[in-house]
Amino acid sequence: MFENQYNEEMEAEVRRLEAKKRAEVAGHPEWDNACASCGCRIDGTVEQFCVACRS
Repeated sequence: MFENQYNEEMEAEVRRLEAKKRAEVAGHPEWDNACASCGCRIDGTVEQFCVACRS
């Protein structure tokens, strides 16, 4: 049980760090996330691509 919770927390942290890195690459280190394709701002840290680029 503890191991499962730990893994989920670590995966969430990895997603957060990857999202922050995409924002920095897009030229906006103050953002939490940016689209991996076009570089526009994305709310949250789960998605890699904006709605327009996912279509």
